[in-house]
Amino acid sequence: MNSISGIGFHWGIDIGGTTTILGYLKPDGFAVAATLKTDPAAGPDSLLRKISKTIGEADHAPCSAGVGIAGLVDRSEGLLVSSPNLPGWKHYPIRENLSTMLNCPVAINNDCNVFALQAIESSSIPDSGLWLMITLGTGIGGTIIQDGTILYGSGYAGEFGHMTVEASGRKCLCGSTGCWEQYAASEALCDYYRKYSGHSAYHDPIHIARQASMKQSAALSAFSEFGTWLAVGLVNLYQCFSPDGVFLGGGLMGACEFFLKHAESEFGRRCRYTWNVNVLPSSSDAGAEGAAIMGRNRTE
Repeated sequence: MNSISGIGFHWGIDIGGTTTILGYLKPDGFAVAATLKTDPAAGPDSLLRKISKTIGEADHAPCSAGVGIAGLVDRSEGLLVSSPNLPGWKHYPIRENLSTMLNCPVAINNDCNVFALQAIESSSIPDSGLWLMITLGTGIGGTIIQDGTILYGSGYAGEFGHMTVEASGRKCLCGSTGCWEQYAASEALCDYYRKYSGHSAYHDPIHIARQASMKQSAALSAFSEFGTWLAVGLVNLYQCFSPDGVFLGGGLMGACEFFLKHAESEFGRRCRYTWNVNVLPSSSDAGAEGAAIMGRNRTE
């Protein structure tokens, strides 16, 4: 835990499937205070108690807390409806429970949306025009941004990862088949690598990127197929939204040099739109910072 001078901060909490990041807004930026193990099997109550204890030891009177979490989030009710990364955490009242523990206002949102809030606040995404933000990692997250404001539709807009790209394709945890994230997220990349290498052993994306940097053919082929499927989804989104452009973020973007050129080529083959796909600055704490911004904005 970093030492904190003073009390009454706006806190941000980014809950991932394996790791939860806590941090707070300072006058000159954002500071990560702690990284916790999420431990989904222990249940949400256990994690919230750890979060509350950690924040309480550092800040006895927090001003607000914002929570970003992967999955369907009911913002108005403060509920996590469901999350593929957190099996069993369904219709859980995060806002109510955490607000009681911390004795401060709490806001909750989808993790990609809070990442987008950080990108908007930092001017990484323009404050005019229609833009799409997509995160590539364990799954695919999405956010629709119009003139600096996130569009939610009836509440859940931006679930691009569950857009169908292959009607009778791979089964998805959401219950459908052929979802985009089954073809252009981490596990898909690993599947492509197993196919081209002929090895059944699991290798994570970091290993595959390392092999690609050494020009290993199986890794390069895996990234090429990954890029093709990334383009399929991007074309669909361009056809639906005709955005000013797209911003990509997330853990897989560290290896974008190996797949973006293939995506651009496939995109050009499939549609007449101008390719305007940008890479957001990499930051492991952007989600937590965006969550803190959300909490602050709700209380000001």
